[in-house]
Amino acid sequence: MSGYYIMNLRLQNLFLHALVLLIIVLPITGCIDQYSDNGKPIARVHNKVLYHSDIEDIFPANATKSDSTQILMAYVDRWVRKQLLLDKAEKNLTAKQKNVTQQLEDYRTSLLIFKYEQEFIRQKLDTVIPIQDIEDFYNNNSSNFILDESIVKALFIKIPLDDQYYDRIKKLYKSNKEEDIKDIDNLAYQVAVKYDFFNDDWVSFSNIQKELPETIENIDHFLSRNRSIEMNDGTYAYFVNLRDVLTPGEQAPFSYEKENIRNILLNKRKKLLISDLEKKMYNDARNHNHITLYLD
Repeated sequence: MSGYYIMNLRLQNLFLHALVLLIIVLPITGCIDQYSDNGKPIARVHNKVLYHSDIEDIFPANATKSDSTQILMAYVDRWVRKQLLLDKAEKNLTAKQKNVTQQLEDYRTSLLIFKYEQEFIRQKLDTVIPIQDIEDFYNNNSSNFILDESIVKALFIKIPLDDQYYDRIKKLYKSNKEEDIKDIDNLAYQVAVKYDFFNDDWVSFSNIQKELPETIENIDHFLSRNRSIEMNDGTYAYFVNLRDVLTPGEQAPFSYEKENIRNILLNKRKKLLISDLEKKMYNDARNHNHITLYLD
């Protein structure tokens, strides 16, 4: 089936669903140039026209006929609303308000500088941060790494309530014995809808809370008195074994902050890289008399 035929089908569907809107709001009259280099028109708002060529890239490669029709209708609707607002703005704003030349130039300037800096960083930045540098930063700034939320080391399992291994998993999930953990691990991979041991890493308890069917009120108080959680939603059972807990106000472990510190150090390198670039460009321009200042 040719692309032209498919497009015509899409347009037929569009106008069947939106005919009233197009007739009342957007009458497409003979004044539209049917032979424009842009192709056939799809819609018009006053003197603004949307052409076939404007929508060639809006359809995903695997879109069905129905999907394409919905995409086209949504796109045209957004385009129409945008043009109506633009027309209203053009008619109601003063000449001074509509003069955005400087704003556009400022935006273009900022965007070009940003793109150049990102490309310069991509080419020049050394992203390898020695672990010793990360540890030193953590130790020298320990007062900055105080928890503002509860974090845990935990095991999380979600299984069907009617699963044949339900009773065995319920019996073993609280255990910290190596053989029981291996047993739970084997069973969970066979039957669990969701299973996570978090690689023995610290994680925010809020991440676990999101997986549970009920909200735990006063989390810090709850965690100070509980090391396990059992819930069900009528279909699934939820088991959580809290192997270790740290609450707000306590020192955040190095392992929990390591990636955050790495990003901090990388950002420092980026800023230094750009700062050195600016200094070098400025000094080079001065040395070659490319800068003239007209100041009294």
